[in-house]
Amino acid sequence: MRSGSPVRRDRDQRFGVVAAIVLGGFALVVLGLLRLQVAQHEHYRQLSEENRVRLEVIRAPRGTITDRNGVLLADSYPSFNIVFRPMPAESTMRARAVVRPGWVRRVAALVEADTDQVRALVRTANRSGQSAVLRRNASSQVLAGVEENRGELPGIEVVIEPLRRYPHGALAAHLLGYAGEINDQELEDLSDDGYSAGDLIGRTGVERSCEDILRGEDGAEFVVVNAMGKRVATLTEVPPRPPVPGRDLALTVDMHVQQALEDAMAGVEKGAAVAIDPRDGGVLGMVSRPDFDPNEFAHGLSRDRWKELSNGDSNPLLNRAIQGIYPPGSTFKIVTMISALKAGIATPHTLLQPCYGSYQFGGRRFGCWKRDGHGALDFVAALQHSCDVYFYQIGTRLDLGVLGATARAFGLGARTGIDLPQESAGLVPSTAWYDRRWGAGRWRKGVMLNLAIGQGEILCTPLQLALLAAEAATGGQALRPHVVKRVGGEPAPGRPHPEQPGVSASPEAWDAVHLGLERVVDSGTGTAARVPGLAVAGKTGTAQNPHGKDHALFLCYAPADRPTIAMAFVIENTGHGGTFAAPLAGRVLRKLFLPDSLAKVAVRTKPVREDTTGVDHGD
Repeated sequence: MRSGSPVRRDRDQRFGVVAAIVLGGFALVVLGLLRLQVAQHEHYRQLSEENRVRLEVIRAPRGTITDRNGVLLADSYPSFNIVFRPMPAESTMRARAVVRPGWVRRVAALVEADTDQVRALVRTANRSGQSAVLRRNASSQVLAGVEENRGELPGIEVVIEPLRRYPHGALAAHLLGYAGEINDQELEDLSDDGYSAGDLIGRTGVERSCEDILRGEDGAEFVVVNAMGKRVATLTEVPPRPPVPGRDLALTVDMHVQQALEDAMAGVEKGAAVAIDPRDGGVLGMVSRPDFDPNEFAHGLSRDRWKELSNGDSNPLLNRAIQGIYPPGSTFKIVTMISALKAGIATPHTLLQPCYGSYQFGGRRFGCWKRDGHGALDFVAALQHSCDVYFYQIGTRLDLGVLGATARAFGLGARTGIDLPQESAGLVPSTAWYDRRWGAGRWRKGVMLNLAIGQGEILCTPLQLALLAAEAATGGQALRPHVVKRVGGEPAPGRPHPEQPGVSASPEAWDAVHLGLERVVDSGTGTAARVPGLAVAGKTGTAQNPHGKDHALFLCYAPADRPTIAMAFVIENTGHGGTFAAPLAGRVLRKLFLPDSLAKVAVRTKPVREDTTGVDHGD
């Protein structure tokens, strides 16, 4: 065949085309490699690092909380969480883990969780790229099951994190509060402050008010993972950053006092008790009933349990000691008496119209708690026996502005400034307040009779009543209640001055008030709070309740000559303060001031209850 034949030329042309195509393809491969390895080397190197290196957060434990003597009230301990970590982006296992029902059912069974919940968490994690906690504080049985099957469960890991613990359970729960996992809205608002998904944040009590102190600084480390997303090594090029624990707190709380309050309030359905050191305003103990166990929040609450705690009339999450507001009843007669003595409208020895069981004023009859009356009394005896008729007459002589100013000087009607969140202010009505409510000049002088005995529109928190007792004990010295004593072993930073100015009155006026309060417990309406060998000063109160039975109140301080403790009790829907609240104070004081053997005998001894012809036992 000749070399220039048409067949030969056709073959050569086809060969040339094929060769050109091959050379062109090879050139494209070379150019692609040059682009990948030279032009875009840094970009793809970074992607490779991101696919094999993962940043893991090391949670910092919150600071511990102790009482003033070092008794542990809250700390953190290691717990095991079952976590789903999203796969690297190029891994097909990432999608399979979501859509494969068998995987979801198997994981849900192992972590003892709802299947739909696990599926939702995994889907969210795959969309966001953030890890999802499927089970917190897993039991040893759950851990064993997960570890046994981890090789067949891509994305599942066991992570150790600090868990908040309250070793005494419900004791001081409202004061301590609790910490919970940060939610999406909080994360959006606080991300600039270093918070990340899964962090704990204080919700109530000290945990909330001291969040910036108790919260630590999370650590971090870079780990190497395989295509299945499992950790295979720690990246040595970047050293890990260890977590910094939160600072420790020592509170003013005394566990002896707190336990005594808890024991005394054990049978109370609704109410509160507060104990304050009248020397500096430090809170020695605080109880609110009903209570809750903050460990439940650390372990995680079911939706049904959260509804049970947050809904209904009992509302165990409400700290009645600082959030509940009540009419002070006859405990307010301390304020009325010192106001009258300061204003000069009466002296300790002033005799007014005798009490025959009621008082006529403006066409209306105002009754005394003692229906057959107290007879003729001076001011000290009127406080001792809590005679309403005597204080009605004082109310008619007393100016509303003077009474309100004295009440506010004691710290009533405004937040005390205690270092706890969500404190209620209460109410001390003024002339302007009545004008707004009833119209200028349209309210009558009769309101003063109710206010003089602590009824009507005036409202106080149990904390404010304890503050009233503490300041009365010290002759009107202004105090600022507080619960933080030390931070990180050092004294707490200087506290602001008290919100209220304190009450300035003559020594003779305070002597009369103190004498009357001592007689209340010794032979008046508060004999159930008597303690052998201990001088106790106190005041009973019964607050009318439009929604049910009266509230029982009692406030006191002891020892009367050199007070080291002041207390207030509010027991809802029970009756007279002398019958239901004063005995609780007596139990606490006996436990704190008597040796164990004498305290047990005193507790078994029934308090003296005189009949209406002898010593009063009401309000």
